[in-house]
Amino acid sequence: MRRRGLGTALLRGVAAGAAGRGAQRVFLEVSERNAAARALYAAAGFEPVARRRSYYPDGADALVLRLAVA
Repeated sequence: MRRRGLGTALLRGVAAGAAGRGAQRVFLEVSERNAAARALYAAAGFEPVARRRSYYPDGADALVLRLAVA
């Protein structure tokens, strides 16, 4: 289902829903090894704000990303 715009649509829906409920920011975590997800989130405007070392069972770091919605 990749490259069909579903992920982008879901992210837009989450951001709009969060903003509609008064949120100013949305946070998420992604494995540093997940290049496809990182590209999707970057294209949606998410920016890295922190790193959680060895967060995943495979030893990968988690990147904490933030998107301003309001």
